[in-house]
Formats: sequence, structure tokens, C-alpha cells
Amino acid sequence: LAGKNWDLTAALNDYEQLRQVHTANLPQVFNEGKYYKQQEPEQPPQVTKVERPCLQRQDDIAQEKRLSRGISHASSAIVSLARSHVANECSNEQFPLEMPIYTFQLPDLSVYSEDFRSFIERDLIEQATMVALEQAGRLNWWSTVCTSCKRLLPLATTGDGNCLLHAASLGMWGFHDRDLVLRKALYTMMRSGAEREALKRRWRWQQTQQNKEVCLVYTEEEWEREWNELLKLASSEPRTHFSKNGGTGGGVDNSEDPVYESLEEFHVFVLAHILRRPIVVVADTMLRDSGGEAFAPIPFGGIYLPLEVLPNRCHCSPLVLAYDQAHFSALVSMEQKDQQREQAVIPLTDSEHKLLPLHFAVDPGKDWEWGKDDNDNTRLANLILSLEAKLNLLHSYMNVTWIRIPSETRAPLAQPESPTASAGEDVQSLADSMDSDRDSICSNSNGSNGKNSKEKEKDKQRKDKDKTRTDSVANKIGSLSKTLGIKLKKNMGGLGGLVHGKMSRANSGNGKNGDTVEKVKEKKSKSRKGSKEESGHNSPIEKMNTKSFSDKQADPWKYSTDVKLSLNILRAAMQGERKFIFAGLLLTSHRHQFHEEMIGYYLTSAQERFNAEQEQKRKD
Repeated sequence: LAGKNWDLTAALNDYEQLRQVHTANLPQVFNEGKYYKQQEPEQPPQVTKVERPCLQRQDDIAQEKRLSRGISHASSAIVSLARSHVANECSNEQFPLEMPIYTFQLPDLSVYSEDFRSFIERDLIEQATMVALEQAGRLNWWSTVCTSCKRLLPLATTGDGNCLLHAASLGMWGFHDRDLVLRKALYTMMRSGAEREALKRRWRWQQTQQNKEVCLVYTEEEWEREWNELLKLASSEPRTHFSKNGGTGGGVDNSEDPVYESLEEFHVFVLAHILRRPIVVVADTMLRDSGGEAFAPIPFGGIYLPLEVLPNRCHCSPLVLAYDQAHFSALVSMEQKDQQREQAVIPLTDSEHKLLPLHFAVDPGKDWEWGKDDNDNTRLANLILSLEAKLNLLHSYMNVTWIRIPSETRAPLAQPESPTASAGEDVQSLADSMDSDRDSICSNSNGSNGKNSKEKEKDKQRKDKDKTRTDSVANKIGSLSKTLGIKLKKNMGGLGGLVHGKMSRANSGNGKNGDTVEKVKEKKSKSRKGSKEESGHNSPIEKMNTKSFSDKQADPWKYSTDVKLSLNILRAAMQGERKFIFAGLLLTSHRHQFHEEMIGYYLTSAQERFNAEQEQKRKD
């Protein structure tokens, strides 16, 4: 009754179905559920098949606010037991470490006829979300450029304000969070969890940076009010109830079931800590009107890591969610007979190969004095995460991989003689600096051809200088991906949004500073010419001797070789050399013990409904 919101009719219907299930065909836990009595030992052993008039039963339960289609609709009794099992193993204080390792997969639909396959896809997939995100270039672009990558499909999800937790539950177990297990855990962690203060600092830091962009300053009272509002939103108490004639969204039935407060991006971050696994949200960056014009940013897209939990205590396979039209859906892959043919991955960059936002990645620390240290440029600079630092976090919390893009589907590369042909504004300063070097070489070379004997000494100096510069430019042209990282470090500090202000001011990209650095490096070590950060050639000690304090904070050599490789490939991708997709692996081998039963009952129900639909079409 509690699981059915005290709806006696719904509870009795599930009980009747459960009574028909033979205990020998179900896992042992079916006899150990907290809310179900053990089956009597004299249960007839010959009962091996369940007759399930699923469509009829769901028509009788109009009071429940659930999707009018889907796996949990067709196998309600099994799902109820699965939910009870999850709830029994979840304590009030902390979500168990072993619980969130599961990743749900759709059954292989390629084995069915085209008509039946289309019927199931309409039944299970959020078609509008999939079309919108694919057209925006946010979803499944990776399977277009690399056929070895599986497509991810958004599951139909109830839109009752709890869609974030529904989507997370669907992505792991294949059923909605009807019993609010995840939502209650979310509220508990925000209210009294061990990570509460650290999470609050991360939230306040990110919110402070956003406020600065619009010149907004909160008082301490306003900060507390904002935090309490976030806590209130996470509550499992319903906001309101729909009337029977009221409108609903997200493909749900009209009902009187409760509606909950919609959650924000910080709640996604907290959920990552509850599940102890990364969460990647696929979303468009801008909200658009009916004409396709952008009018408001969408902040949800990006990566959420459980940064307050040690990586070795987390599950490395990310949970992937879609966000569209203020609604979350689970993104899942589909099974295949030959699992080696395609792999399930989620890219950690967008289709332009720019790293996705890493949300709430900065914790200023317990000793941070709000309102005072915020104005200390030195302390602020220490908290700026470099690109390599972010990559190191991704390598720590996920199984990341580089997937080679077939040459026939790669984007056109920038021409060597024009490094910015396809790289855009992010590398304009590099082009200016390199053009300056080239012009300087050409003018000096031409000017020295007609000199008399009185200027031999000056000629010699110029030639030495020309040689140094020529070597420098040769290195730059011959190793664009490496050089790009250097100049970006000087001019912008890395990718867009990862600006090191101190380095940007010190090295404005006018060519002079580059020349000076080249001279110093030529004197110090021939192996270091052309770049003070050239990958794979310099020793860490030599590099640190020529670095500023800001550079030392982001020294890529203090990270692993894999991080250094990722850094170089990403920088090459910024230049237009897009040969790889940087992605996190999705591990789909772990499934809960009710998975097969749920899928089996759903397919049986779907076949019955499909046959009835086809019969009706023939009659019409």
C-alpha cells in the first residue's frame, strides 16, 4: 500500500499479479522483501508462466501518475519488488556504494520486424528530445563521425518535477524513482550529510563567479536564503496535486498524483555524490524560441564529478542524462549480439571538440573568508583550474578513452600555412604571433643581402638572430599542436573559459615576448627551443625553472602520461586536427537481478499491444 501511495485498488492488482509468479523462477530476494510475505511452500511447482493482462490492468489504475507506456508500465509487479529491494538496502544516511554500479540497456531491437521495432521505439523513446538534441548537434554526433560508437537513446520519463531522479533511476535500474528513494537521499545529504559544508562552498564559489558577471553581490543573509531555497527544492514533500482535469507534461496521464519542485544543476552535482559516480548531462547551450532564436542560456549541460569522494571509492562509469525543454531523460544504449562491434561511450567534449563544462570543480577551502579573499587576486589565481588540471580530474574519476575518427568522416584540417583557417578566434593570437615571426625573418633576410663590409659584425648578429627565429618558427609549423598549447597558455591560458589572467597580461601575443623566451631557451638548452612547454622533450625540472607561479600550479608533468597525451590531442583538435574523440567509457555489464524479468514481461506486453493495434488497423 505504501508503495502505491495507499491506493488499495492498485496494490491489490499488483498483489494478484505477484501471486501468479512462481517463486522458483525468481531471485531469492523476492522472498525476502520487507513489504511482502514469503510464498507458502505448498505453492504448486508446475506454474512456470505468467499470464499478464497488462493493458487491461493499467487501464484500471488511472489514478497513478505514470507514463502510459514503458517497461515499468508493463511489469509493475516485478518493478515493485525491485523498488522494495533498492529501498531496503538504502539507509537513511548514505546510499550504498554497491548500488549505483548498474547501467540499464535497452534490448536488441534489431532482431524484430521493422514495424514492431518502430512500435517499441515510440513506446520507450522520448522522440522529441532525441530529435531536438540531435538537430542541435549535442546528441549522437559521435556515432555520425565514428560508426564504432553506439547511439544513446533518451528513455521516456515522467514529468512530475522529479524527472531528474526518475531519469537517474531509469538509467541505472530501468524504473522510475516512484518511492522517492533518490530524492530523499538527496535531501538528506544537503541537510546533514558529511559533505554538506564542502558542497555548499563549491556551490557558493560557482554562484559567486556567475554573480560577478552581472555585477550582483549577495549579503550573508541572502546567501543563506538561497541555500535554504535549494534545500527546500530538494524536499520529497509534494508541491501540489493535479486535478483530474488539469494539464500535465512529459507524456504522463492526467491524475491526482503529487508534483514536486523542479531541481537545479547543483542538485545534479549532489546526486553524483549520492551515487558516487560521474554524471554527464547532454543539453543544448541556449534556450530557443519557436523560430530557433536563442534567448536564454541553459546551464545544465556538462560534467558533474563526485569530487568530495575519493576516486577509488567511486564507480567510474558515468550516468548519462539528457536535458531538453526543462525535462530530464535517461540516455541509454541498446544491446547487440556482437558487443565488440560497437562500444558505448559518452564524449567529454562537444562536437567542436571543446571540453564540456566541469561544474562545481572549485572548493576554495575551509579557511576562505567570503567577501575578503574574493578580492585577493593572488588567492583567486590559485583557484583557477587549468585545462590539464581538469583533464586530470576526468582521468581520475572515469575510464576515459580516445576513439580514432575514420579519415573519411574527419572535419577538414587547418592548412599548415594558415593555422587559423578553421580554428576560429581561439587561436588568432597564435596566428598573429607566428605571422609576426615570419615577417621578421623575411625582412631581416632581405635586408642583410646587400650589406657592405662595415656591417659584417651586425650581419653576423642578425644571422644568429635569424637562425634562432627560423628554428623557432620551424618548430612551430612542424608541431602545430604543441605550439598551440604554448601560445594559448600565454594569450588565453588554455581553452575558452580557462583564462589565466596573470599569463594573459604578461604575454599579450605581440611577438616580442615570444622572441625573448626563444633566446633564453636557445641559450639554456637546444632541446627546448621553440616552446617552454613542448610535450615529451623537456624534463620537469628544466620546465619548472622557467615557469611563473601560475604556470607551476598547472604543470602538466605533475600528472600522468595519459593526461599529457589528452592535453596534446585536445590542443591539436583546437587547431583543427580532429582525429580522436575524447570520451568516457560506459560499462554495461552490471545489471540488477530483475533486469531480465522486466525486459521479458515488457516485450510480451508490447507484442500483445502491437498485435491488437495491427488488428485494429486491418479492421479500419
